[in-house]
Amino acid sequence: MQPTEPRASAPVLDHTYSEGFSGLAQHAKPDIPQGTRLAWLNESLAQELGLDLAWLRSEEGIAWMTGRGGAPTYALAYSGYQFGQLSPVLGDGRAHLIGELVLPLRGVSDRNTRVDLHLKGSGRTPFSRPGSDGKAPLSAAWREAVIGESLHALGVPTSRALAVFETGERVQRRAPEPEPAGLVLRVASSHLRVGTFQFAQYHCEPDVRAQLVDYALARHYPNLVEAETSGERALSLLRAVAQSQARLMASWQALGFVHGVLNTDNVALSGEAIDFGPCAFIDAFERDKVFSSIDRQGRYAYNHQPGITAWNLSRFAETLLDNIDPEEPNRAIHLATGVISEFEDEVVNLQIEAFAAKLGLELQGAGEDVRARVARFGQMTLGLLERHLLDFTGFFRSLTEGSCLLPAGERQAWLAQWEELKSAADVSPERAKELMLAHNPVYIPRNLALDAALRQVERGNQQPIEELLTAVSKPFERRDGLDYLEAAPAESRFFTSFCGT
Repeated sequence: MQPTEPRASAPVLDHTYSEGFSGLAQHAKPDIPQGTRLAWLNESLAQELGLDLAWLRSEEGIAWMTGRGGAPTYALAYSGYQFGQLSPVLGDGRAHLIGELVLPLRGVSDRNTRVDLHLKGSGRTPFSRPGSDGKAPLSAAWREAVIGESLHALGVPTSRALAVFETGERVQRRAPEPEPAGLVLRVASSHLRVGTFQFAQYHCEPDVRAQLVDYALARHYPNLVEAETSGERALSLLRAVAQSQARLMASWQALGFVHGVLNTDNVALSGEAIDFGPCAFIDAFERDKVFSSIDRQGRYAYNHQPGITAWNLSRFAETLLDNIDPEEPNRAIHLATGVISEFEDEVVNLQIEAFAAKLGLELQGAGEDVRARVARFGQMTLGLLERHLLDFTGFFRSLTEGSCLLPAGERQAWLAQWEELKSAADVSPERAKELMLAHNPVYIPRNLALDAALRQVERGNQQPIEELLTAVSKPFERRDGLDYLEAAPAESRFFTSFCGT
């Protein structure tokens, strides 16, 4: 007889945050219907997490992923400025923290890291709003999966979906008829947010924020834990979060990505993209582009994202002032204001570098005059794209492949300036090509293509969404049969996104 392989067992989940900060989490049990089915498993992510694929697909594995494995589950508390208006109590109204999965750091024998497993669309919690069913449309769960995999493949720090489930329920949302309900199991470095500190400021004892600072540093920025005083650690955390948000913001801007709802409760201290339900990528370029149906004033438009992130970081700084210097409030304000100013400078510099790479320019070692010229050229280029409503992703990819989509009357002058910049930056043709190929994707989740695929999912056909996932998971490699994902029809300008998860 062939020996049978040992059956995998449920991985152990920690609850260091939920149990260590009881005022910031409440026990809550997911409402998972019988017959809930695994619709999609992110195999590459599961393998990165060291999880057994066959076991995850088993009844036991599905129960574990949906919070029915016997371990406690929690709903997290947080506050938030939503479209500029303070909501002192928000929290997970339709989501549950399943637990923290501990992972050994590669190449480091004595250190571990941990990620959160967070289930969305899983029923009501103590933080649910009146009238909420706590559920999510299946299309919203798939949308988060596709966008997360796209951002990850494009090099953007982001939360990712481990699995999508069909529950067999139907929910009433934006369409006249009920639509299929679903769940998404999200993996994130943590769910510590700016809103977490705001909730602690309004509802917890003062020492809780000092403990939160130490926890956040240990989890996300362990090299900063050894700062001598509590005030130094609080300032270090503010600076580290600001730097990580600057990197995230520059990467979004270089991709034409619009988050959609950059409230303070959607700003993760880890620097990952999170809660991007109504997001979208710009097709025909417009600086003030908004996609979210609820952002009627354009607060979170593409060109506002860096500024609104600075505003969100200022709200974070406010929660730390009495930790930074409890004796001298003016000194604390001065130090925190300096960090926000550093962010504003850093995000500009990182955006210049990101757009330079898209144009095949390398700025390492370049003088300030060259950087200034690249900045002006980048803004001029965006102005031309906007004037002619040119496709953002398509323009830079076409340029990478040797053609320029600008109208003939403006093309030659633009190309001449580009050549002058390449000469000033002293970049070889080979290196320029290498940079452009690595920073200008062929595939993004085109808004109308994604929306059409989601409508097919509602009808029980997963083939289009899985094809789209395949494309965006390797966005820089052109493949046969996917031409329809390389460009957007003119009507995509009028696309509107909705938040469902």
